[in-house]
This record gives sequence, structure tokens and C-alpha cells, in this order.
Amino acid sequence: MSSISRNRVIIGSAIVVFVAAFLWWISAVPSYKVVERVPGMDNRPPQKQVSDSVVIGKNFDTLNKIDEVLPGSWPRFRGADYDNISKDQTPLAEEWDTSGPPVRWQVSLGEGYAGPAVMNGRVYVLDYNEKRKADMLRCFSLKSGNELWRRWYTVEFKRNHGYSRTIPSVTDKYVVTIGPRSHVMCVDPVNGNLLWTKDLEKEYGIPGTVKGKITPDFYCGQCPLIDHDMAIIAPGGKALMIGVDCATGKVAWETPNRDSLRMSHTSIMPMIIHGKKMYVYAALGGVCGVSAEGDDIGKLLWKTTEWSPSITVSSPVSLGNDEFLVFGSYGAGGARIKITFNGSGYTAAVSDQHKSSGGIASEQQTPIMYGNQLWAVLPENAGPLKGQLVCYNKSDVITPVWSSGKETRFGKGMGPFILSGSKLYLLDDEGTLYLFRIDGSKALKLASHKIMDAIDAWSPMALAGRYLILRDSRNMVCIDIGKKL
Repeated sequence: MSSISRNRVIIGSAIVVFVAAFLWWISAVPSYKVVERVPGMDNRPPQKQVSDSVVIGKNFDTLNKIDEVLPGSWPRFRGADYDNISKDQTPLAEEWDTSGPPVRWQVSLGEGYAGPAVMNGRVYVLDYNEKRKADMLRCFSLKSGNELWRRWYTVEFKRNHGYSRTIPSVTDKYVVTIGPRSHVMCVDPVNGNLLWTKDLEKEYGIPGTVKGKITPDFYCGQCPLIDHDMAIIAPGGKALMIGVDCATGKVAWETPNRDSLRMSHTSIMPMIIHGKKMYVYAALGGVCGVSAEGDDIGKLLWKTTEWSPSITVSSPVSLGNDEFLVFGSYGAGGARIKITFNGSGYTAAVSDQHKSSGGIASEQQTPIMYGNQLWAVLPENAGPLKGQLVCYNKSDVITPVWSSGKETRFGKGMGPFILSGSKLYLLDDEGTLYLFRIDGSKALKLASHKIMDAIDAWSPMALAGRYLILRDSRNMVCIDIGKKL
């Protein structure tokens, strides 16, 4: 018998044995039944349908009275002038001893990267309480860190690299916040009274998508803007941008979104271009400019889809001369955009486009323009310059004029930096704070100190008077960087 014939016999015998065994099993176990799986018949507890209704700002807790109103303010993302530079004249220390700058207070927060705003002796931070499943606007005393009040509401969603990401915008009369799921609150900055709310998903969501799906996958990172008592927000759904009267909560104007641009993680930046005030926004799908003044306020003045990275976090930076820079994450790099005006309309053109390894770049923190120089900590995908503090001339964002060197890197390049005059404060990922003095196109290190054992210290800092407020993913710390009296 050949080997092929033997294999056929073996296989045939195995089939016969299997069939015989199967027939014996079904005849010996007559009670066995195949039952359709029906809800409620598999011994699981009844499944409750979860409602997605959210009552924004529903709850309020009064906790303490303010102890003292200290001078100094940091009213919004990137400060009063949107440039991340403090103009306060409070004298600040030029050096620190071995104990470092004094820590005045520290508070625990839910996991996130939402930075603080400061006004009239009060610190405002948007926080997510994981136990209560609550989005909270918390108000603290700048002097003591005592929590004064909190305005909150229940909204449940899953952790995705933390929760809260945005910074409130505050004036003497209003505080406006945008939560992780694009819920907007406007409250009184002193007593926390709720003035109005908006659910951007419900009001501006895209029909036929889950929950409107205008909020980015990593949740809302757009910081609201209050400009002349008007809240300026970019839903990126049914409306590209809106202006809301803070006194009434009524929408004063809407910019149509004919090109279906989407909400990004960037924030709206006011700029003067060709003598016209505009709101510049780097959306997902393109970059746009909306009139910020006059009879045509809210009108789309120009747009370009030439620059459209998949993720963008850093906000646009004005260069003057009717130009600005935009940035993309995950190696997308940056580009220069020039706006021209022909007497009747505006046009946007992209130039100097480069990857992160080929010029100024930012994964998260928006670069600072000081004089004619741009300062940034380059991301991990920036090649040999990764993690370094780097300076570029605004006329050439491809070739750096100075860098801190390969021996002086600052983690993943995700930590924040802020300026006061010529003093630059830089916080690395792990909680070490560095003090530099900018001298032309160089930064001279004056001091450094480990402020805390931080995890992902990526939140933008706030500088109010002599107090610098910083945080990592779980803790917010206020330190005194003023000159000793």
C-alpha cells in the first residue's frame, strides 16, 4: 500500500470515529438544548439605559471667604496680551538659594492639564472630579490656596490622557469656561452665581453623528476668549465661530461653516492684520480669520486649507507684518501664513512649511515671540534638537540662532514656559523649574530647582504679581518668585 493510500485510510477512520462519538453523545444527553441568548435570561443584572442629559452648572458649593485680595492677574490662556508674557512690574528674584522659591500652597486636582487663570486675588481652574463624575470650576484664594467655592455638574466620560485641558477666561464681571465635552459656563467671578450655559454638542453638533461629534477625540482643548464682554468660541460644527453676549447669554453673531472645519485643540488668537482686528483660528481642516470688529464682526474674511495637520494643539503666533505661524503635532511641524489685502478682500498663502525636524515646532506649548525672536522647547520628533530650548529669528524659522545644547534638554518638550520681562521660566515634565535671562538671542541660566515630583507637568503656567502657579497631572502649586523684601 502506498503512503497516500495509508493516509486516506487513517483520515477516513478518524472521521468514522468522530461521527460515532457525536451520535452517542447527543443520544446519551437528551436534555441538552441550544437556547437563543435573550436579554434577561443569562443571569446578568438588568441593564439600565444611561441618559446623556447634562444640567450644566447645576450644583454649587460655598466653602470659604477670601482672606486677602492680592495684586496681579493672569486673566486667560497666554495672559492679558495673548503672548504668554507678563508685563507686571513686580520685582522678581534673580536667583534662588538651595531651598528654591518658597511654596505658598498646594492643592490636589483630578487628572488633567487645565491651567489656572487669576483675577482680583482669586485663582480659577477647571477640574474633573473622578469620584463624583463632575466637571468643576473651582475658585481658590491666591494668597492661601483656600478653596472659596466651586460650580459643578455631573457629566460622565472615560479618561483619555486625563480629563480637563482648558483655561478659564476671566474679567471683573465674568468667568467663562469650556469643559471636556464642550459644555460652556458663564459665572460671576466673585460669588460663582451661574449666569448662562451652552451645550455646544447639542446646539452646534453635526446631524447624523454621535453626540454631534464636534469635540475632538482627546476632549476639548480650546480655551475660551472674552473680548469686550463677548465670549468668542469656535464650535466648528454648524457654526465655525460664535460671539456670545456675556451679559445675556444670547448669541450676537455666528460665522457660517460652509467648509465644515472642525474644532481643534487650539485656541482663538486675536490679531491685527492689515490694520483690521481678526480672530485667527487653526481648525481641523484649515486655518481661518474672522472679523473681530465693526459692522462685519463675525464675517469670515479668509481661509486656507493648505495647512491642515491631523492634530494641532499649539495656537497661532503673530509675527507682525501680516504674518503668523501655525503648528501641528505628531511631527507635522509648522508653517508661515501670509495674509494679503487687495482693497476688497483678503487672501491667505502658506510658506516656509516644514516638518518638526526641519524648523521651529511645538507638540503642545505655544512658542513665545519676544522682540524679533521666537522661543520654544522642541518636541521629541525634532531630531537632534529634541527637548532643547531653542531660539529662532522671526525672519527664518528654519535655522535656529541658539539652542540650549544636547546636554541641556527638558524632557519630552511638553512642559510650559512663560516670560516676565527678560526672565524666562521653564518647567520640565518632571517638575524642575528653570530660570533664564534672555540676552539677545541667548538664554542664560540663572537658577533651577525641583519644585515637585511631577508626572506630566504639561499645563500652561500663570504668573500674577510675585506668584507663579504651576501644576502636573494631579497637583497645583503656587510659589513665590518675587525678590525678598
